[in-house]
Amino acid sequence: MYQKKAHESNESNIFKYIFEGHKSFVINDIVENLDISFPTVKKIISSFLKKNIILENKKVSNGVGRKAMEYNFNDLFCYSIGILVSNKKIDFILTNACGKVLKKHSYLLESDEFQNEFLSFTNNFITSLGSEIKEKLIGIGISIPGIVNKEGNFIEFTSKYKADLSFIENLKSIFNVPILIENESNLAAVAEAFLTKNSIYNNFMVLTINDSIGISSFHQENLEKNFFFKAGRVHHMVIESNGKLCECGTHGCWGGYVSNKALINDFKKYFPEIKNYNEIFNDKYFESKVGKILLDDYLKYLSIGIKNLLFFSNPEKLIISGKICLYKQFLLQELVNKIYKNHIFYRGPETIEFSSFKENGSIIGAAMFPIFDKLL
Repeated sequence: MYQKKAHESNESNIFKYIFEGHKSFVINDIVENLDISFPTVKKIISSFLKKNIILENKKVSNGVGRKAMEYNFNDLFCYSIGILVSNKKIDFILTNACGKVLKKHSYLLESDEFQNEFLSFTNNFITSLGSEIKEKLIGIGISIPGIVNKEGNFIEFTSKYKADLSFIENLKSIFNVPILIENESNLAAVAEAFLTKNSIYNNFMVLTINDSIGISSFHQENLEKNFFFKAGRVHHMVIESNGKLCECGTHGCWGGYVSNKALINDFKKYFPEIKNYNEIFNDKYFESKVGKILLDDYLKYLSIGIKNLLFFSNPEKLIISGKICLYKQFLLQELVNKIYKNHIFYRGPETIEFSSFKENGSIIGAAMFPIFDKLL
């Protein structure tokens, strides 16, 4: 579990206020909203100006008296790299301080020498950046489908590949920047918590649907400005006894019904020409009689697992992340209908939503993670 205790400082609180506002402000705005003295705010604002975190905009008048200086958040004061690791490829993005993607590239994994390829790809991507960007690089965030086990001192990239945590320390020494690694669901939650309207919630969950199924529980305490998140391995949650045999040797694992891989395999049994996930939603397939039955079964099993999560955690929001978001116009309403038919949940259908980041929540969260870890 990752737990972030906010810096006990006015500087951290003021940065959070400016970052979340993303608009012009004057010093008195901060004084009034955060109840911090004018001299203290002015001193911190001067420091932020020197660090290029904010920029002077113009002087504005609030009535009688001297004009006040207006400031803007500088979304180019730093840059960060997000890396998304999967079984077949490694994706890279470069973002500014607000999470806007400025550059991206993908590399296919071609051998079993994961660490060597990872190092080579990372070096290639950083080398491709301009000198000004490299000078302002605040860190690298890495998203993995597995877990980071600090007690066992290992990283589980996939069920078949583990690496010692010293691997990350080696990367830090090579690239001379902070490097953070986390579960993909946790990082999708980071993106939701700090870059979307979901920041208003104290307790929400992010369900990531890829070739494996993951969940993150995100909690934040508004008054103390602390937050923590924890990933869950719900891929192997049993939803049907004596059901499909999972690769783990257990019958009826949720991931065997609702992962991207599972959906593709189900469709390929009837439409062997299908090559990838996106082709499923070609009218020829998902609008066919068989396709409608397959999707109805898919949503039935997806709803069963989501019901379990709602009963167990009662989140204010359950946000679904992954490629499935690209096709929410076909799936969302029917999924909600299945979840809330004769429901007895504390909250209603508005609890369920698809991520606005679609399949990119994890990698954007990875890029933003070093910024929030350092400055909040």
